[in-house]
Amino acid sequence: MNAVLRRHVRDVLAIIVLLVIGVATTVSILSRQTTAMPEWVPLLGEDRFELKAELSSGQALTPGQGQKVTIAGVEVGDITDVTVEDGRAVVTMQIEQQYARAIYPNATALLRPRSGLQDMTLAMNPGSGDVAVEEGEVLPVSQTQPNVQSDEILASLDADTQAYVKLLLSGAGQGLKNRGAQLAAGLRRLAPFTRDIARTNAGLAKRRHSLERVIHSFRLLSEELGLHDQQLGEFVDSSNAVLASFAAQEGNLRRSLGELPGALRATHTALESSDRLALQAAPTLRELTPAARDLGPGLRATRSLFRRTVEPIRSEIRPFTRKVHPTVRHLKQAAGPLAETTKGLRGGTEELNRLFNALAFNPSGNAEGYLFFLNWLSHDLNALNFIQDAHGPMGRVLPIFSCSDSRLIEATVEGKPFLRTVKDLTNIPSTDEIATLGGCGG
Repeated sequence: MNAVLRRHVRDVLAIIVLLVIGVATTVSILSRQTTAMPEWVPLLGEDRFELKAELSSGQALTPGQGQKVTIAGVEVGDITDVTVEDGRAVVTMQIEQQYARAIYPNATALLRPRSGLQDMTLAMNPGSGDVAVEEGEVLPVSQTQPNVQSDEILASLDADTQAYVKLLLSGAGQGLKNRGAQLAAGLRRLAPFTRDIARTNAGLAKRRHSLERVIHSFRLLSEELGLHDQQLGEFVDSSNAVLASFAAQEGNLRRSLGELPGALRATHTALESSDRLALQAAPTLRELTPAARDLGPGLRATRSLFRRTVEPIRSEIRPFTRKVHPTVRHLKQAAGPLAETTKGLRGGTEELNRLFNALAFNPSGNAEGYLFFLNWLSHDLNALNFIQDAHGPMGRVLPIFSCSDSRLIEATVEGKPFLRTVKDLTNIPSTDEIATLGGCGG
């Protein structure tokens, strides 16, 4: 199998490329179709709201031809199916989800052509109410109207009536003197007027109904007031007393109203500051929201702890605190001097620490630290003060002389026989002897 694939790898790649091109072409063609795809179609499917309507006639309705459902001239769905039930046409519509909640059970539908080729559109009035229509609900035939052709109107007339209509139309044609276009234009101009008249009549009818309700409510109110005339009189007397009190405080009210603009300005300034604070605090509060949400369970969990610790705090910790309070007060008095002493002691220990650090420091290289020479100093002191010696308990000294010291001694004893004798007895080396040993830098 692998060998066959290696031999025909170009053919396999060509087939794959053709499949990809075919799928892309299919998707492109289907995406430009006027009919909405079902939800199960990948990439192109849409989840739509199904609604049905009964029509006395479904003439010229052809599902799958892009016939639309409109509301106020806006396309909101498609006509997907037409069936016959009990001698009536049941039209199935697929409404876009964004418009589904705007259609109510009292909605109406009118079948009308978009062109002379009977390209039909189902125009809907969504109605009104508090609850939207349920998915799959059927609008009854009483709320729909099919498209009515002029020949259907004429066909519904008997022969005599049709003859009279012909004579009427003929007489109208002669009377208009070939001005049918102007008459049609005038009739079209009457359409907005009739629409506005219809709205006015509807408003008047609604107003009439409202007036009836107002009169009825006023009658009920009058009857109720008539039953409580004494309370009404007391209410009027109380109102007079209240208004008299307001009149007596006219000056105070006027001063209060005079101070109201300043108070409003101060309030406005405070509200602006509060608004700025809220804007600044909003991000922080949003960040604190998870912590506050998680804090609730923690606080509820600590309730049992607080309940268990109330009794120990009341019966043990509080008496103990009262007993140790005098001792703690005296400790507080002693704490001040102790703090001063501690500060001085701290300074002394820091100086000792520096001394010990200097003694223990051992520099890099051939140089040695103080501890090394301290060991030699101890050895030399022991040798100097060693009393078990043939010469007795005499402290011994190891003098060191340089060339300059020897020259100074020789210059001092020159011409002084006594000092020369002392020099000879101490056996101080001469300058030449020191030079011979290499102690004069030569």
